[in-house]
Amino acid sequence: MLHVTFSEIGGPEVLKVEPFELAAIGPDEVQVRIEAIGVNRFEALYRRNFYAIPPTLPSVLGVEAVGIITEVGDQVKGHTVGDRVTILPLQTPFVGTGTYATHANVPASTLVKSIEGLSATEEAAVWMAALQAYNLISKVPVDSGDFVVVTAGTSPVGSALIQFARDMGATVLATTRTAARKRELLDLGAHHAIATDDEILSEAVKTATGGKGAKVVLDTVGGTLLAQCVFSLAEGGSVFSYGAQSSPDINAARVDVPLVALDRRSLSFVDLFELTDVPERFDAAKHYIRSAVASGAFKPRIDSIFPLEEVQAAHRRMEEGSLGGKVVMTT
Repeated sequence: MLHVTFSEIGGPEVLKVEPFELAAIGPDEVQVRIEAIGVNRFEALYRRNFYAIPPTLPSVLGVEAVGIITEVGDQVKGHTVGDRVTILPLQTPFVGTGTYATHANVPASTLVKSIEGLSATEEAAVWMAALQAYNLISKVPVDSGDFVVVTAGTSPVGSALIQFARDMGATVLATTRTAARKRELLDLGAHHAIATDDEILSEAVKTATGGKGAKVVLDTVGGTLLAQCVFSLAEGGSVFSYGAQSSPDINAARVDVPLVALDRRSLSFVDLFELTDVPERFDAAKHYIRSAVASGAFKPRIDSIFPLEEVQAAHRRMEEGSLGGKVVMTT
């Protein structure tokens, strides 16, 4: 058995792959032999102590993975040895003993049965991004004909948002920094692509919407773009911010928006756990995601695949930005 640990704050170089032995599982836990692991930006922030929750050193990592159940606690129902499952996130920087590993003990409550027809690697690119995307797109009703803006549309959550919003009938305006990637957004299903290095977002949105503005803007960039997101809204519209990619330290991210721009408009910060902590919404999200994959409305995108032993390289790729999908590790 191998897992990833870090004993000091720093860059990818602090991550170590080390042998370990799992303790006996608890009555409400299962043991999973992990096949594929989704890598997330917040894990890189956590390693650098730039996340909302500071690490307790030494620390493990990992909130999502796909694998096979090898052992089941005596109070676990609905899961059996041999099932292929996906581990979903909890309100901690890691789940159970951490999913950056070949094996992990995790609460049975974090598991969903794997989606039929997907490989472990494909499914490792689905759930975290899709859950956040569903959380965002369901904050207010989105109907046919509504205008929805998605920033950083080539990111894992951004690409899921484009596909979900289109599936719900919305007209989707998606952003990327450079014009070279606009074609990528259109191929994902966006009706309009905007390059924020070359275009003023609010002006491009007003042009595309005939001066009306967007009902919803879903933003993961933050910084100076956030004000432009607010200026892009129609009266009664909402901005939901969920990432602050422009800030290397989530704790240092700030909002600089003219107060009058929020007249009859709203701006909120969103976290994934407001979905996962509400059983009705969580169940609706899981049902929608499975249906969207089955119908072809949502196709997960993989940027790159690394073996677990190359976790440092996986994190370097994550921190390079300009991803074309999810970074995945395999065991």
